[in-house]
Amino acid sequence: MPKRLLGNSALLTLAFSYTCFTQVALAQSASSSTAPATTGASAANATTVEIASDATKAVPEVAPSTTGSAPLEGGVQKIHVSLESLKTVGLDLKNLLKGASSLYDEVTIQPVSLITEPEVIGRGMVINIPIGTQPVGPPTPARKARVDLAMSHITPTVAMLKSNVDGFVSGHKQLDLPDNIITLLKPQLTAWVQTVDTIADQESQLEASTKTAPYDQKSIADSCVALEKSIKDLDETRRSVYKVLRKHGKELNQQ
Repeated sequence: MPKRLLGNSALLTLAFSYTCFTQVALAQSASSSTAPATTGASAANATTVEIASDATKAVPEVAPSTTGSAPLEGGVQKIHVSLESLKTVGLDLKNLLKGASSLYDEVTIQPVSLITEPEVIGRGMVINIPIGTQPVGPPTPARKARVDLAMSHITPTVAMLKSNVDGFVSGHKQLDLPDNIITLLKPQLTAWVQTVDTIADQESQLEASTKTAPYDQKSIADSCVALEKSIKDLDETRRSVYKVLRKHGKELNQQ
């Protein structure tokens, strides 16, 4: 009996050891089989993070909006138009007109004499009344410093007007106004674009004519006259836009 009991204990011990060994082997096998899956999941997560990061970088940055403008999708800005902003444009045009007038004066200065007409006053008293002037010599050569000063008023202002118009024509800017107001202003806006383009062409001609002395003063004077007319036309358009916006002020305030 004791030998039989001892034999049974040995068998039980052997069976228990085999069972434990089997469980340990299975656990190790399961652990080794799940490790690559975990690594794959981590790689997938890393790939997802990297893609998300690249997608974030791919979104185009919208430039910060300027005063009175709001950014739209695709980099388009809506520009708020107010009566005050139109007054500011009026000041720009006034400055531009002053530069054109100064340049005209500089290239047209020439000695003149008075044309008078005698008139009898009272009892036989005769006085000469000025009725006009006439040139008595060629125009005085234009001074480069004065010409450059006048152009320094003209060129930057025209460049600013042209840049603003090009932004609307290209679609990068839009007026922040109701559709019915835009429809009402369509003729004025079309005239605005055309006039600014004309002014830009005239400024280019002046810039070429005033690069170096001696100047073609007659050509410069003619260009100044044409530029002054275009500036006045644009100011007339600005006034027309001003009247429309003032008339629909309540509607714009409710926007």
